[in-house]
Amino acid sequence: MSLNVSTTQIKNCIVVHIQGKILAESDAELLSNAVSKLNSYKLIFEIKELSHINSTGISVFVKTMTQCRIESGDLVICSPNKIISNLFEITKMNDVFSIYDSVESALTYFK
Repeated sequence: MSLNVSTTQIKNCIVVHIQGKILAESDAELLSNAVSKLNSYKLIFEIKELSHINSTGISVFVKTMTQCRIESGDLVICSPNKIISNLFEITKMNDVFSIYDSVESALTYFK
């Protein structure tokens, strides 16, 4: 399955729905390009349909979070599946990112 990125605006946040795999540089570039076109730095990456991610994808997440924070916003992650949750625990990315169970709970972070 190739990478698919779509967005939804909810109040002052943009939810970035990510489906598929982020394993190649082309996948990372697709996500980076989609995020660079957004008009908000309050982002929620909704990743329940993200099946695989490696260091290439994680680096895009970290760069995006850094850019959001520079612009007085932030990036939070919601709805990771069990495989991605385990990966984030192993790599300690769960200490880097705020991770929520749902979009609704992630929205409370920005209130």
